[in-house]
Amino acid sequence: MEKTLYLNESATLHIIKDGPSIVVKEGEKSARRVPARMIQRVVIVGNMKLESGLITLFTQNNIPVTFLDKRGNQIAVTLPCRQYLPEHYQTQKVFLESDYTIRRFMTFLRAYRQKVQVDVLKRLLKSQMPDKYITVGLREEEYQQTIDSASSRHRGEFQQIHNAISAIFLEMVVSRLIAANLDPHLGVMHRRRDFGLALDICHVLGPEMDIQAIQCLGGKKVSGHQTQHGISSEEMKAIAVRFENRKEVLITMTEHILDGIFELIRELRISGEYGITL
Repeated sequence: MEKTLYLNESATLHIIKDGPSIVVKEGEKSARRVPARMIQRVVIVGNMKLESGLITLFTQNNIPVTFLDKRGNQIAVTLPCRQYLPEHYQTQKVFLESDYTIRRFMTFLRAYRQKVQVDVLKRLLKSQMPDKYITVGLREEEYQQTIDSASSRHRGEFQQIHNAISAIFLEMVVSRLIAANLDPHLGVMHRRRDFGLALDICHVLGPEMDIQAIQCLGGKKVSGHQTQHGISSEEMKAIAVRFENRKEVLITMTEHILDGIFELIRELRISGEYGITL
């Protein structure tokens, strides 16, 4: 089972590297030893003192590390350096061969995103879910209006929470792409951007981020002072717990998207229908 290590800014938190493990000690509490092999990803929030050996230990074990500020904004991501390109880099480039292959990929993203949108609205609206969203189809504008309506009273808080959730989702997607030997930067919708392909997949999973942010707004741990002071440790913990409770489902969804990407690659390369070369 994948484990995420969340480290929040704290003056009493001390983390050191001890061989192939890390030792975490906070205040007068007993120290906890965690083998690096048990960790799949690391999220660090705020300002913390870390020895460089810790980052080296994580990257040597192919563990992505995401750094967030106190407002949930993603500052940086560390990944292991690779001497060679990922195994499937060349085959991924088929999506950028022509206007036709780009359209096929974009159609794939839209279709899968709409499925996720409908599922999220079923959970959000329950019995008030319009039947036409299933029988006729859901437009992007209709979906966005529903999300805006649900979050409009706490827009500033919603955006900060959403930023933090988005960074956690990106971390999850990047780790799955690395495991699949795909290049996380070779995107289509987010072409020529860092983590372009990961952002493409996060666009599909975007509705899951939306509902988690809305659910966090309805929780008791979200304060009215959040916009001014950023996300507190307790609030970040609530965000992390909600994500962890849904994580296995989200990983399965991500794997299905990756399966779809590989199927589309095979279909395009076999058919050779690239259209006009760029």
